[in-house]
Amino acid sequence: MCMRKRMYGKLTALALAGAMVLSGCGQSGGNSGTSTADSKAETSASSGAETSSEKKPESIGRTDIISANSSDIRSMDPQVGVDSPSATLNFHIYNGLIKIDDNREPVGDLAESFEIVDDTKYKFKLRKGVKFHNGDELKASDVKFSLERAKTMPKAMSNASAIDHVSVDGDYEVTIHLSNPCPAFLYILNDTSMKILSEKAVTEAGDTYGEAPIGTGPFMFKEWVPNDHWTLVRFDDYFDGPATATSITTRIIPEGSARTIALETGEIDVILAVDPVDAVNIENCKDLVLESWPAPSVEFMAMNTTKKGLDDVRVRQAINYATNRQEFVDTIIEGRGEVATSFIAKTVPGWNEDVKPYPQDLEKAKELLAEAGYENGLDLKMYVSGEVRSRAAQVVQAQLAQVGINVDINVYEWGAFQDAINAGEHDLLILGWTNSTCDPAYSVTQLFHSRNCGMSGNRAYLKDDKVDEMIDAAAVETNQEKRLQIYKDLQVRLNELCPWVPLYYRYNMVGRRADLKGFKFNKNTSFHYLGDCYYE
Repeated sequence: MCMRKRMYGKLTALALAGAMVLSGCGQSGGNSGTSTADSKAETSASSGAETSSEKKPESIGRTDIISANSSDIRSMDPQVGVDSPSATLNFHIYNGLIKIDDNREPVGDLAESFEIVDDTKYKFKLRKGVKFHNGDELKASDVKFSLERAKTMPKAMSNASAIDHVSVDGDYEVTIHLSNPCPAFLYILNDTSMKILSEKAVTEAGDTYGEAPIGTGPFMFKEWVPNDHWTLVRFDDYFDGPATATSITTRIIPEGSARTIALETGEIDVILAVDPVDAVNIENCKDLVLESWPAPSVEFMAMNTTKKGLDDVRVRQAINYATNRQEFVDTIIEGRGEVATSFIAKTVPGWNEDVKPYPQDLEKAKELLAEAGYENGLDLKMYVSGEVRSRAAQVVQAQLAQVGINVDINVYEWGAFQDAINAGEHDLLILGWTNSTCDPAYSVTQLFHSRNCGMSGNRAYLKDDKVDEMIDAAAVETNQEKRLQIYKDLQVRLNELCPWVPLYYRYNMVGRRADLKGFKFNKNTSFHYLGDCYYE
C-alpha cells in the first residue's frame, strides 16, 4: 500500500479554456458538424468517436473492470436518472442520435447522417442493423417514441421543450420538427435525457422500466443492488463493435478515503470521483495515476427564494457578502480549482468574465440583514449529501454565523437528498451542475427558468420575469454573437438577484491503477467511458 498523507494545497492559477464561440445552427452556420440552413447539405456521422492512442495488444489480460463512485444511481431510465451517477451508467447502456466529440462538435451516433433542413426542421438517417439488447432492431418509431416521451418527463422536458413533433419516413428516417428555432438543439441531443429507448421495452415494463433497462449501447444491464453496486456486461452485438471490457461493476463507497484505499490495494481499478483531499495520495503512489482536467461545472450554494428571509434579495445578497469563497478553494478542494465568478462554468461558451463575485464584507452583510428586518439573526436549514459537501456545509455554517445567521446542517444519502430538494424542503443546499452539452443554454434553462422549479432543476425556486424573458430570447436567437451576449447579460441579472452563491470551479479527477489501459473521458462533457479498459 502507498504511503498516505493529507495535504492542503494553495489556490493554483488554472489555465482554463476561455469562452469559445460555439457554432450555431440555422442561419449562423459555423463549425457545428452540420451545414447551414441555407445549404441543406447532409453531414456524414461516421467520425467523432473518442479514440485512444494506445494500440491494444493481441493478448489481453483481465477485462472485468471494477470502479467506485461516491453515490448510487437514481434510475436506469435516462429520462429519470439525470444525476451524475446515473448518467455515468446510462452513458454505457444507451446511445443518442448525436454525440459531442473531443472538438466540441456534434457528430452522429445512432444517426448515420443528419441534415438541417431549415431553422426548425432536422432530418436524421439512422444506421441500419442497430440492435437493442433484447435483439430487436432500432427503428425510426423508437426514436419518435423516445423524444416525444421526453416531452412528458419532468426531468427531461426542459431539454425536449423545443420539439413540436417527430415524423418518420419508413424505418430509418426521422425528422424532428421544432416549435421555434433552437440553435443549441444538436448539442442538447447529446444529453443523457435524450438517449433513445426501445418503445417495446418501455411499454411492456411500464413504471418498472428504470429497474431493467434495454438500450443499444455497448453494455447491458446485469444487476443493481441499491447502495452497494451495479454491474453491466458487454453487448457483443453492439453496432460499433464489441467493447474491450467484458463487464463493468461500480461499487458505491461514500467515503473518499475508503475509495482511495480500495484503489491502492487493488480492490478496485478506477475511482470515478476522487475527493480533493485524497488526490495527493494518488499522485504520490507509483502504482496509481490521477487523471485531472478542468470540469465544465460549477459548485454552488442555492437559496430557496420562496422561504422566509430568503425571499428578500437583501438577505440573499447579505449571504453572498458573508461568504469567503477562497476558503472553499483552499480547504474543500485543496486548491484544485478556483473561485467561481459566475453562474456558468468558465469552460462553457457564454461565460461572462466581467461578472465579479461578491467580496467578503461582514459589515455590509450585517447592514443588509438589518435593512431586511433580520438584525437579530436568521435560522436556516442546509441540505447536503456526500462527504465533501458536508464539509463545505460546515464552512458555510461558520462563515454565516459571523453575521448572525444560524445554519442547521441536514445530511442525507443521495436518493433522499434528491427527493427532499425536489420537494423544496430546503432553505439552503450545496450542489454542482455539469454542462454535458457544451452549450450555455444547458447551464441556465433548467436552473433558473420559472417553469423548471423543483425536480426539473431550479432548486432556488427563482421566479423572475426578466430572467425568463432572457432565457427564452437566447433559446431562439440564431445569431451566435447576439445569443452569447444575452447569456452574458443574464449572468449580470442573476448576480443582482443572488439565487445562488457560486462557490468554485473544480477539476474533474479520476484515479486509476497505473497498469489499467484504455480509460477514456471527454473533457468537454465530463463523460467517462470504461468500455475499452483492460489489463495486459
